[in-house]
Amino acid sequence: MATGAGWQQYYSPAAGNPSSGAGKYNSGSSSTMSYQSGITMEYTQDLHLKMSKKIAQLTKVIYALNTKNDEHEAAIQILKEAHEEEVQQILSETREKIMQYKGKISDEMDLKQRIQSMEESMELHERMKRQALAEFETYRQRVEDMQLCTEAQHTQRVVTMSREVEEMRRSFEEKLRFFGTAQAQFEQEKKLVLEELKANHRQEVSELLRSHQSQNQNHSKDQEKLGQLHKAEVESLSERVEEVKGDKKRLVEEYEAKLNKAQAFYERELEAMKRTQQLTADNLQAWKKTEAELRREFHMQEAALQKTLGKLRTELQRVQEEAREHREKSHKLQASLTATESNIKDLSKQLDEVTQDAEIVEIRQKEAECELEATRDRVQQQATEILLKASHIGSLQATQMTHEAAIRDLESEKSRLKDKVVRLEEERGALQNKTHALDDRQRQQILSLEKTLREEKQVYEKEMVNMRAKYEDDAAHFKESQTRALEELSKKHRTTLENTQTTAEKEKSRLLAEMEQQFERERLSLEEQENHLRQQLDSLKEELATKLEQANQEVLRLQELVKEGEQGMGTAEGHITNLKEAQDKLAEELDATRARLRETSNLLTALQGEMEAQKKQHEAKVITTKEDEKLKMDKMALELELKWTETLRQECKKLREELREDHEDDKRAALSQLAQNKEQELGSARESWQRKVEDLLEQISLLKQSLEMQLSQSQSSLQQLQAQFSQEREHLGQQLQELQLEYQRREHSLQEAHCCTMQDLEETRQHDLKELEQRLRQQHHMELQSVREAHRHSIETLKQQSEQELQTLRFELEDEGKAMLASLRSELNHLHASAIEQLRQTHQQETATAKLELENALENSRMQERELLGRISDLQEEVVRRKNHIAELDHEIHTLNENINTLTKELELKGKEVLKIRSEANQQIRAHEQDLCKKHEREMAEMNAMHNRETQNMLCDFNKAQELLKDKISALQVLYVQYIQYVVALALCVCVCT
Repeated sequence: MATGAGWQQYYSPAAGNPSSGAGKYNSGSSSTMSYQSGITMEYTQDLHLKMSKKIAQLTKVIYALNTKNDEHEAAIQILKEAHEEEVQQILSETREKIMQYKGKISDEMDLKQRIQSMEESMELHERMKRQALAEFETYRQRVEDMQLCTEAQHTQRVVTMSREVEEMRRSFEEKLRFFGTAQAQFEQEKKLVLEELKANHRQEVSELLRSHQSQNQNHSKDQEKLGQLHKAEVESLSERVEEVKGDKKRLVEEYEAKLNKAQAFYERELEAMKRTQQLTADNLQAWKKTEAELRREFHMQEAALQKTLGKLRTELQRVQEEAREHREKSHKLQASLTATESNIKDLSKQLDEVTQDAEIVEIRQKEAECELEATRDRVQQQATEILLKASHIGSLQATQMTHEAAIRDLESEKSRLKDKVVRLEEERGALQNKTHALDDRQRQQILSLEKTLREEKQVYEKEMVNMRAKYEDDAAHFKESQTRALEELSKKHRTTLENTQTTAEKEKSRLLAEMEQQFERERLSLEEQENHLRQQLDSLKEELATKLEQANQEVLRLQELVKEGEQGMGTAEGHITNLKEAQDKLAEELDATRARLRETSNLLTALQGEMEAQKKQHEAKVITTKEDEKLKMDKMALELELKWTETLRQECKKLREELREDHEDDKRAALSQLAQNKEQELGSARESWQRKVEDLLEQISLLKQSLEMQLSQSQSSLQQLQAQFSQEREHLGQQLQELQLEYQRREHSLQEAHCCTMQDLEETRQHDLKELEQRLRQQHHMELQSVREAHRHSIETLKQQSEQELQTLRFELEDEGKAMLASLRSELNHLHASAIEQLRQTHQQETATAKLELENALENSRMQERELLGRISDLQEEVVRRKNHIAELDHEIHTLNENINTLTKELELKGKEVLKIRSEANQQIRAHEQDLCKKHEREMAEMNAMHNRETQNMLCDFNKAQELLKDKISALQVLYVQYIQYVVALALCVCVCT
């Protein structure tokens, strides 16, 4: 570095050695004299003194300038050090912020991965659900096939039993016909025998009358013997009558016992049918309750998953918007790079102009070049430093602008997220209201069904009381009629005995006539008894036939009841299948809405791709315009160089002429002007430097404040997001726990209700076994049919209501989906239009700023001629830095994309976890359903076994009754034969006696 002393020694050595200075000046003057010899100018001593004074003044000025330059350099070094420290601080702060943003991006990527995992789990859950539904449908088909097979087998068995009963009835009727024919033959034979006996009796009476005269002596003895024999025979006949009465009583008791058995059997069957009906009703209610609970659980899970999906979608949109913002920032940086390149071109043009000016100045001031080169170097160094600082300031301003834009974007995102949260809360409220309304409707329906069941139970109990009263009255009447018949028979028997005794005691003398009359009477009584027995047999036949018909009717009724119960089960299962189909349809509609949302997301990605393509086209157009501008500027530079060379030549000629004419005046004026210009330039430079330093300090403070504000805002937003995420996790965990507890409680309540119902059914069965009767079956059957019809009507109304509700729900869901799609489309269009408008505005602003910068650069180019050489190097360094910064931004964008992919993977994992949870819940539900189906199958098998046993018992009882009737008929036939033999013997005895 040159100093003022060195310059003084070099230019003014007269202070130490004036002679040498005089010699040197003489040599210089000689050269000038030789130069001016051609012009015929005289060299004088005065001119020498003037030149020496001017040189001394110049040396003083140069010394002062050098001292000022040294001071200025020291101040600039201090500023450099302070600026470097501040830059290092800013770099450290920016690095910390970059690390924080990277952490945030990694967190967001984690969230995206979780969201992807959740979506995958949702898809797996849906697949598992579909598989479970398919398996359930196959199982239901198998159960239906099994039921059809069992029904077919049962119908076949019933048909075979009915055929056997008909065959037995036919055989019994044939036997009765055979008995009737045999009885008719026997009566004919009896008549023939009686006629023969009468003829024989007449002959014997005639013979006896003949022999009576000869045997009057022995008559008294024989009469006494006959009286004794008659008494013995009367006693034997009375004993036989009593035996017959005992047999009749025994038969009546057996018949009553069989009737009681049949009544008990039919009562058991009725109770079993009631049990089956009650079990079917309980099963239907249990299935309805389970369906309602499953629907509620499904709706709750769907609402929770929709909430999580909405949150995850909002997070995805936020991340996508951040990526867009980063892309916009990169595009802005590229635009700033293009602006800097244009500035570089302008500066190169200005450099060319400055070089031309420098050549002119060199031509004019060849003598002062050595003195000014050092100052130029220093000024150039200072200019380079100033340019570096200006570039740093520009970069800081650019970062400030980017940070401000990021803050604005974050605020806009915050407002959007708040709006979305408000919308989601409103939707949640609407869904909760809908669920509450549906629950209220279902509760009202359940209450109405319970009321109808209670009313039906009350009506049934009243009817049972009436039936019991009627049964008691009928039983009393039946007992009274039986007692009356027995009393009449006993009275008749007593009268007959008294008549026989009186006739035996009073009319011994008239035995033959009275015996004939008594024989005739007894014959008539026997005929009457025979007719009475026939009537009894006919009545027994009719009663047995009616009982057979009633048994067949009851068997058919039981078959119809079984079929109706199975149909009721089929209708219930059909209702369940309809509900499941509706649930499947709703799930398919949800899948369709999700597919539509995916299509909208694909449209968004396509629009983003189109936007990127348009941006690329715009960048290509900008590059082409820049290249055209470069070519134009190069042409202008060449033209300016040519013009400047011509002007320089002309000015050189003029200057030579002016130097020749007014050398002294020009030198004085030039020196004074140079001093004034230098002083003005130094003052202006100092003021400008002071202003720039103050502006830089203010900008640095503002940047620090803005960075601190951004850091605080970002930290607060991160804390809020973390708190929201933790709250959502806790809320989801609580919901899962509550759902599990509710499921366990419902299972426990269902088990308790089932146990209570079973106990109640057993108590009612034991209570009803004692009170049911036979004659109320038909009425009960009619009432059951009416109740079934009412139940069918109620089920049909419930089906219609459920179908209407399902249709309304479908339409509401479709309307909501359409409204959501329309709102999404409108939002997308609005976002697209706003983005296009923002791009247009930014482009216009950038063009306006570029124009202003170009104008300012053109204006400042004239003022900054000496600072261009240093700026070129600084700008090149800035270009390299900007390229590095662009590479870093690309790297950050790549990392952001990777983070987005990781977040999507996490989302998929979360979806898988949710699907696993759903699959476990569905497995539990399937296990419960399988247990219920197994229980139902066991109960059906037990019912079928009980029915088969009861039918077998009925057949055994019927066979036993038929055998007893056969035995009784055979015994009566034997008694009838014995009685005929006895009558014949009596007739013979009478004949013998006569």
